[in-house]
Amino acid sequence: MFKPAFAAVLVASCCSAAANTTEHTNLEHISIYANRTATPQQDVLASVTVLEHDDIVARQANDLPALLAQLPGINLSRDGGRGQNSSVYVRGGNTGHTLVIIDGVRSGSATLGYKTLSMLPLELIERIEVVRGSRAAWYGADALSGVIAITTRKAQGTELNANVGSYGQVGADVSVSQQIGDLAVRATAGYSQADGFNVRKDLDPDRDGYDQRFAKLAADYQTSFGLLRAQFDINSGFYQFDTGWGTEDQADTLSRTYLLGWEHQLGQWQHQAQLSRILDDDTTYGPDSSSPFVTERDEFNYQTGTAITDNLNWLGGVNWYSESVGRSGVNYVEDSRINRALFTGMSFKQDNVQLDGSVRRDLTTQYGGNNTWQLAAGYWFTEAWQLRISRGAAFKAPTFNDLYYPGSSNPDLAPERTLSDEVAISYRAANGSVQLAWFENDVDNLIQFDMVTYLPQNIEQAKISGIELAVQVDVTGVKQNFAYSWTDTENTLTGLRLARRPEHTINWRAEHSWNKVSAFVTIDYQSNTYQGEYAVNEYLGGFTLWGLGASYTVSPALTLRAKVDNLFDKDYYTSDGYTTAGTNFGLSVSYTLQ
Repeated sequence: MFKPAFAAVLVASCCSAAANTTEHTNLEHISIYANRTATPQQDVLASVTVLEHDDIVARQANDLPALLAQLPGINLSRDGGRGQNSSVYVRGGNTGHTLVIIDGVRSGSATLGYKTLSMLPLELIERIEVVRGSRAAWYGADALSGVIAITTRKAQGTELNANVGSYGQVGADVSVSQQIGDLAVRATAGYSQADGFNVRKDLDPDRDGYDQRFAKLAADYQTSFGLLRAQFDINSGFYQFDTGWGTEDQADTLSRTYLLGWEHQLGQWQHQAQLSRILDDDTTYGPDSSSPFVTERDEFNYQTGTAITDNLNWLGGVNWYSESVGRSGVNYVEDSRINRALFTGMSFKQDNVQLDGSVRRDLTTQYGGNNTWQLAAGYWFTEAWQLRISRGAAFKAPTFNDLYYPGSSNPDLAPERTLSDEVAISYRAANGSVQLAWFENDVDNLIQFDMVTYLPQNIEQAKISGIELAVQVDVTGVKQNFAYSWTDTENTLTGLRLARRPEHTINWRAEHSWNKVSAFVTIDYQSNTYQGEYAVNEYLGGFTLWGLGASYTVSPALTLRAKVDNLFDKDYYTSDGYTTAGTNFGLSVSYTLQ
């Protein structure tokens, strides 16, 4: 087992290496979504992780949930392998407590209340930004624990990719772009499938795989009155699963997004507007029945910002969206709702002090007004050392399923509300960075499904607190990423932990390059996990997984990659009763036309 004591030694060595370098680096990722405007990451008073396309490709993750699980403050519970349901928990919050934004568009099913990430193709992603901690003052409902902001592919030229792997995995995609004067046109299309493995050995003795097709077409046109953008995405396929409820064991999925956008810089004022429409279709079926669930969301965003003085910046805007259940296998008492919102915020920075504040008011047709806010302060002791503190309020409205699903709904549910605190200290040097953060979320009216009444219920209160340590360092040419999270969760009504949140998680990745070859090793540890008082196995044991990978640059245009996950064929579980992948391999090739 990967011992926490070994983790402590590793962290100490990384911190020591970073401390030996006093030169501060200006090479920094840019955060786009933490404050709704492009901001150097060191000036964001929040815990942010940014993965650019090269970072995503280099990690060679099997899918998006597996990639996210490597990042600080995130753990994953899977009902099988790629394609099957995956629950992503950010800082111990429910899956629905993290808002997923794709190209600036609020995403996810209105009936479920969150975006399912297992069928979102990693091959279609250009950039991922994860903001840990409440961001409801900027984005409204659902951003209680954080925001996962995804930017889809923006290829330069023509790129071809193909991959094969264990369990019958095969996939290919192509991205092209063309600049014609002031017009830029981009397109991506791809295909992926796998036979999979049997995810529930106590049920159907079959293999549970998936099949997926995806495409994106986008155009940008620069004019004298700003940049105009248009985009269309489609992602369709099916996946197989095993369940002890009924006979339905397959699902067809379809997601479509239409987007029109405008950006303009007029003197000191920056303007952005975006209109979008998204359709989310998930139809489960079996030999005896079919259950369609189709939801739609129309959304409009407008924001403007300016520098009031050299030290003071302001941003404000409006947000409107309409959610509806377009088609379903059951009749909902209510099948649509509208949310209208105003938001504003200011940022002040002078010498070693930075102050941020934002506030938002949402008006929902079901619940009236909801106010959210965020305050943060940062102090730089030196160019390298920073201390920051923040507090924020957030809310999440119950989903259509929570309120109106026949036979298992509760129309008396109140919105969930949180009050979140964070204190963090960070150190940045030329060869790396270290951040230690403490957080606490008090959740009122947490919605949990009651296994006695078979109805969702508001529990009185839940408390979530924890510590995150994130280290990035280059030691003698070995690039290392280390993350440790301690998460303590409690249902204060029962005194029990919240289900599927491990107390300890550790992720370590080390990479080294020699001329045209690059290789990496990964170690992922998770402590035992409480599964709920009604689970067959109340606790699942902890585990440690090892992985290896390498890439070879044949030429500037051609790169070969190979990796192996679960190197020692560990038999482990993250969701009670659901099998996970054993040792599995992957090979991929990327070719860029010059």
